[in-house]
Amino acid sequence: MAADTETPAADAVKAADDAGAKAAEATAQTAKAAASETANTAKAAAAQAEKTASKTKVRPSTQAAKAPTRKPSPPRKFTGETSMATAKKEAEKTVETFAAASNEAVKEGFEKSIAALNDMSAFQRESIDAVIASATTASKSLEELNTRAVDYTRKSFEDGMTTARSLASAKSVQEVVEIHADYTKSAMEAWLAEVNKTSDLMSAMMKDTFKPLNDRFAAAVEMAQSQR
Repeated sequence: MAADTETPAADAVKAADDAGAKAAEATAQTAKAAASETANTAKAAAAQAEKTASKTKVRPSTQAAKAPTRKPSPPRKFTGETSMATAKKEAEKTVETFAAASNEAVKEGFEKSIAALNDMSAFQRESIDAVIASATTASKSLEELNTRAVDYTRKSFEDGMTTARSLASAKSVQEVVEIHADYTKSAMEAWLAEVNKTSDLMSAMMKDTFKPLNDRFAAAVEMAQSQR
């Protein structure tokens, strides 16, 4: 009985061991197949990557052709002394320019002032000469009017005396009337002639007397307009 009992048990153990061995072998084969597939996939990926890199790679000659050929300029040197010297030159130039402009402005203003003083002095001198000329003309005209008035008065007196003597020696009333009529007529004509002559002299005197003054007034207006 004991031998019969141990035999089935041993068979069971052996069967279990065989099953475990087969399972392990199957697992190992599965793992090997998976590893092989993974290796093949990695190789395919590496080949694809190498192929892509070879297509996108730029040739050295093409890259060199596209590169700029300009020669780089040497770097500029900036120092504190150079900047100070430049600033000093600019400042001196500015000062010289300002000084020249100031001197020119002062010179121009001085020349204009001198010219204005000379013009004013000449204007005053010419105005004084105009006043003197006006007074001289008026004096001459008045002197001529006075001379004519004296001559007219003397002639009228002489004519009156002559007429009086004629009237005194008249022999008839008719002669007296005629002498008186002739005297009245001649006196009236002389008086009208003297009035006309005096009027002409007065008009000429006024014109000649005020002409220099009118000229100076026009010159003053013109000077005032030119100085605006």
